[in-house]
Amino acid sequence: MNFSFGLLFCVLFFFSPCVAQVSIRGRVTSEDRALGSVRIELRAEESSRILAYTFSNAEGKYLLKSGGQANLYLSFRALTYEPISKKIQDLKSDTIINVQLVPGAVERLEEVFVHTKRPHRRGRDTIELSVNSFLQGDERTVEDLLRKIPGINVGTDGSIKIGNKEVEKVMVEGDDFFEKGYRLLTQSMSVQPLEKVQVLQRYSNNKHLKGIENSDKVALNLQLKADSKNQWMGSVSAQGAPIGPKYYQVGANVMNFGKKNKYYLLGTANNNGVDAVSGIHHVINSGSADEPGQIGVGVATPTLIDNTPDLPGFNYRRTNFNQDRLLSLNTILNPAPKLKIKWMGFINPTKKSFYRNTVQEYNMEDIQFTNNESYHFTKKIDTYFSKWEFQYDLNKGSSLSYIGTLGSLGRNDLGNLILNDIGSQELSKMRGYLTNHTMTYTTKLSGHEALVSSVRWISQQSPLEYSIDKYYYEDLFGSGSISGVSQRLENGLNYLGATSHYLARRKKGDMFEIAMVSEYKKQHLLTDLVLEGEGGGQNRPAGFSNDMDLASFNMDFISKYTIKRRPWEITPRVNASFVSSKLNSATEQASRNNWLISPGLSGKWTIYAKGKLEADFSFQQRNTTATEVFSNYYTTGLRNFTKGLGDMATLSSTGGAFTYTHGSMLDKFFANFSVGQNMMYDYIGSENVLKPNFNLVGQVLLKDKKTTFYKAELNYFLKFLNGNVRLDLGANYSAYETAVSGLGRRSIHTEAYDCSVSFRSVWKSPLNIYGGYNWQQSIYFSEDKNKVHNGRGFLDISMDMGGDWQCSLKNESYSFGSFLGESSKAYYFSDFFLSYDWKKKKTRFDITAKNLLNTRHFRNAVLTDIYRATTQYRLLPCYIAFGIDYTF
Repeated sequence: MNFSFGLLFCVLFFFSPCVAQVSIRGRVTSEDRALGSVRIELRAEESSRILAYTFSNAEGKYLLKSGGQANLYLSFRALTYEPISKKIQDLKSDTIINVQLVPGAVERLEEVFVHTKRPHRRGRDTIELSVNSFLQGDERTVEDLLRKIPGINVGTDGSIKIGNKEVEKVMVEGDDFFEKGYRLLTQSMSVQPLEKVQVLQRYSNNKHLKGIENSDKVALNLQLKADSKNQWMGSVSAQGAPIGPKYYQVGANVMNFGKKNKYYLLGTANNNGVDAVSGIHHVINSGSADEPGQIGVGVATPTLIDNTPDLPGFNYRRTNFNQDRLLSLNTILNPAPKLKIKWMGFINPTKKSFYRNTVQEYNMEDIQFTNNESYHFTKKIDTYFSKWEFQYDLNKGSSLSYIGTLGSLGRNDLGNLILNDIGSQELSKMRGYLTNHTMTYTTKLSGHEALVSSVRWISQQSPLEYSIDKYYYEDLFGSGSISGVSQRLENGLNYLGATSHYLARRKKGDMFEIAMVSEYKKQHLLTDLVLEGEGGGQNRPAGFSNDMDLASFNMDFISKYTIKRRPWEITPRVNASFVSSKLNSATEQASRNNWLISPGLSGKWTIYAKGKLEADFSFQQRNTTATEVFSNYYTTGLRNFTKGLGDMATLSSTGGAFTYTHGSMLDKFFANFSVGQNMMYDYIGSENVLKPNFNLVGQVLLKDKKTTFYKAELNYFLKFLNGNVRLDLGANYSAYETAVSGLGRRSIHTEAYDCSVSFRSVWKSPLNIYGGYNWQQSIYFSEDKNKVHNGRGFLDISMDMGGDWQCSLKNESYSFGSFLGESSKAYYFSDFFLSYDWKKKKTRFDITAKNLLNTRHFRNAVLTDIYRATTQYRLLPCYIAFGIDYTF
């Protein structure tokens, strides 16, 4: 990436603002008090163009430079103060202008609006961002826009965070379609009809709890232009590569966001690596565990076999050989003033493939071997899902809601494998279903107290058939006329739960909550491993089949009380749960009754106007899950066999964390620092039997696993560069034990370090850049010290060429240090985009060139406590596609 950073510094040199000759300075006060962080803008007469701007310091002082032209205006803007604009009558070489601001209701920061109404009025926690302030011309979707807004962090998977908090939902004109599956909206909806993005802080999912609930949730609301409301609109796009590999992407969005009814229809298909269905999992498994009245969040059948690759820190689209198709229909109706009906449905037939070559080295005392694996994996997903919701307002302070879902979840996996020069084929087939029903009643007992009660039923079946047509396990099961191995898996769950949650806001802002929860869950798990004989016979090896039912009934008492004073607040809490569990298997029957006590304490302290310190301490107890109590082994794919403890147990842990925050996303400088530690007094570890052709993983109960983390994020707007600099630092340390057959217990210490720096320009010139570098290092200490370091650099250049022409060049590099005898290597990628916007016809034409350097393979390195590995992935080749996008 040396060429990228050289270009970065050259661009910064040529486009940095020049030093002016005339000084304008002064002091900003209000009621005889100095005001800091006031935004001061210098503008030309009859022009909105900003010539220069700055912020006042803690003493209220400011300094601006000007080129000395006549007819200048100076404006002063600050949160909760009326803005002031002054014409500079007599400009001198050293002009002094002092002002006093008057407290007001609404303030405007450049194109950023913040409504600061009284505490109990709707909208007091709303930040409004003007879309036009962040557009640079190369944005297609809502996600492209959000990536340009400082303070909003969009992950590689499409997740959206404000600071460290993921948003609850992304709404359109106040209504939500997808909850935490918002990626379906943000990655598909055009940015064209948007006027504003609202950041909703202290957001309540339940409208009756607004002003009562002590919420720190965040949501986004998209506001449309006036001419985009109450009418059908949308976009149709198509892109294809006529030469070389035939990659394509087509999509259609049709929507109507009226005041009473809203409709959103989405259809998309592609084979160019774009993951069009990344948000579906969050739609199917929706809900927030800390939401009043929520129960059953996270209740689902466990996943026992999954060969999907995990590529953290790498652009997954480059290695995703896919055929994604998605059709989604969504509507929100208001047939009566008190009734709201939501319905959504989608069909998702998808095919994904990847290719990898792995070298896995085991080097522990007497255990010395290396495995070479070549794997071509294809996954076909066939999902049909429907969700409906009814909300009825019984009166002004009470409502009844019902949410129901029904889904058919199908999956067929095919893996072609060569392990140490022996070829085989893996097959997995699943056809499951899911149904989920929740009824919630909310009543506002008074202006400061409410009661939320819910009942929920979940039923899910995820059966799976697995087979492999080669026999690798002579050292485990003995030799014989075996042609392959199969495993039948039954995986079912039924859940019924009920809760009542009382909330009351006391004097001085104190908050009291109490909840009662009753839950019943029954899981059925069966694994049947069969050695298939060449003559059609079958053999079931002892210790490799399970037939288990685990039923549990729990009664929970949850309570917390927040004591709130002006600079600080403290919240003690407790969760006391009585659990009755019953385990039935083919070999044993056991029952167990126990109490789980989980107290905690959290606090917040506003040290100064922009500085806040938060702390949280907890003691947690939980019982083992169904897969942790398996008494026999089951296969998780090819070489790996896993079994549980064979009995029920209780696991205890403590945790604590401190977070310091300075400023907010509207400030010139915003930062947060976190430090925390977790001690697991009881944890599920592993005991491995390692052989070249198999790995037996037995779960064992171990003591005292310690984890410590440090994290820092700093954002600073550099005025002289007219851009935002961000620095992220992180460190993680852990100490625990594991066991390997023949070696006994092993003490493991791990260290992980992460450092990222980036710069995003907001230049008024046609050219803008976004560049940075990320460095990571992982270290494992045991018998030996092993470490690996990775690096990623990037430089995105976008340019408004004038005449409705836009272009951008995106560059990436990935580098790895020497590992497993291989020298360090770097991989480079460049993508080019050129577009012409024919505004008169609402049509855009584009040319996209992907992977210009035609990098065909990518290798990453992995360290674990038992092996080291390098994996090489095949990548999509270079291709050039032509596209058209029509908006109506």
